[in-house]
Amino acid sequence: MGIVYLLVAVLGAAIAVFAIQNLSPVVIRFLGWKIESALSLVVLLSILVGVVLTALCGLVPHWKLRSRIRQLESRLAQRPAPEPARADQPPV
Repeated sequence: MGIVYLLVAVLGAAIAVFAIQNLSPVVIRFLGWKIESALSLVVLLSILVGVVLTALCGLVPHWKLRSRIRQLESRLAQRPAPEPARADQPPV
């Protein structure tokens, strides 16, 4: 677990260095909007939006599968339990 914390710290430091080294302002134009911001902020926010959208796209199939599992579990719970095999009968 300590290695994970170390990797997170190194990644955080790399992001901080990236942000410090890329402070030049850039202008973003989109549908009539005009926003001026630091290059590093634009890049990091773009990455964040991409990660969030990717996670949302992955949640739809996950939600459908969980729904299907619940449906099958309820059908299985409604089935009668099989009778246990008796000792005087040979196995089939």
